[in-house]
Amino acid sequence: MKYKAGRIVAVLLVLLIIVGGGAVAAIYQKNSLAHVYFHKLTDKTEKTTPMATTDKTASSTIDETKLKAQLKRLQFVGNVAVIQDGKLVYQQPYGQDPQKNTKTATTEYQIGALQNTLTAAAVMQLVKDGKLDLTTPVSKYYLLDNADASVTVGSLLEMTSGLTLDVLPASELNKDVIAWNLANATVTTTGQYNFQTVNYALLSGIIAQASGVSYQKFIKDTLLQPAGVKHTGFVTSAAVQSKLAPSFTYDKASDSASAVTQDTLFQTMNDQLGSKQLYTTASDMALLTHYITSSSFVGEKYMHQGAIAKAGTAYTGRLTIDGSRLVSRADFAGYHNALAFTEDGKTGVVLLSNYKKDGSLSDTAKAILKLVQKTTN
Repeated sequence: MKYKAGRIVAVLLVLLIIVGGGAVAAIYQKNSLAHVYFHKLTDKTEKTTPMATTDKTASSTIDETKLKAQLKRLQFVGNVAVIQDGKLVYQQPYGQDPQKNTKTATTEYQIGALQNTLTAAAVMQLVKDGKLDLTTPVSKYYLLDNADASVTVGSLLEMTSGLTLDVLPASELNKDVIAWNLANATVTTTGQYNFQTVNYALLSGIIAQASGVSYQKFIKDTLLQPAGVKHTGFVTSAAVQSKLAPSFTYDKASDSASAVTQDTLFQTMNDQLGSKQLYTTASDMALLTHYITSSSFVGEKYMHQGAIAKAGTAYTGRLTIDGSRLVSRADFAGYHNALAFTEDGKTGVVLLSNYKKDGSLSDTAKAILKLVQKTTN
């Protein structure tokens, strides 16, 4: 015991005697005895610093009058968030839904196929780590009738797998959408684009198999935590759903609105990811987009290999190159979402809505991005 205590004292004396860069080097050589004792005695642990950890917004030069004019022109109802040069500078609710529900800067929405941006990013993280290959046949992970080697992980990402689903799911929230998809999916012509949610449902299961943890945990550990988001999670039950902004549909012929029922909502969720469906806020979605497009994530090579779709690519829900912008959108059981960012991901706008009458949310996001860029330059 005395001998062990003596070693500790000796190491500490060495750390105290050594000055300047030498002391720092001794502490941070992870395999050194000095490093081990330093962390044991000081109870210090190394943690990954999140990209952002606050709901507060930085100062902004945005012309709010013009921004609100764009939202008014669309009759926008929902929440808007703006990132400018990597910092959250604006997050506000705007407009009123048919029930005049109170909204705050942190009101949460379901995002539907906008979640595909995160699923694609998670896939490419595994590709970068060497745990997944886009050319690998899906049969390595799941057996599908009539599926040959041309049905690959990459074809799921591009929605060219030929997989289709013509069966309506149940209206009770499904916690195992993969089994349902496998039981009901059929294979048609591989290589032709066809937007089918089964593609990304199976990708969620492949992510789990390749990473060794659940899809939810991998998304949390790889994307949500590093991005520093606080108001994003999974709709695992009706209780969770009840806390989100309710969604509405609009009938132009009768100029009337209807609340989307829970049965309809859950059926739509089951057609995608079931209880793996994400909810988030406009500001969290902005931070997530900023994170997955940053150089600190997978890097440009892997982003453009699969996480970001090339210009002119058919809709998959991923981020897509549109001129000098990155865009994405999704319509989901009364929820309407759109984002537009600069190609480096440092500046952008996110619009999340629970009620839309007419017009293009995507066009409005692009117009607001242009406005923000003017005030940035």
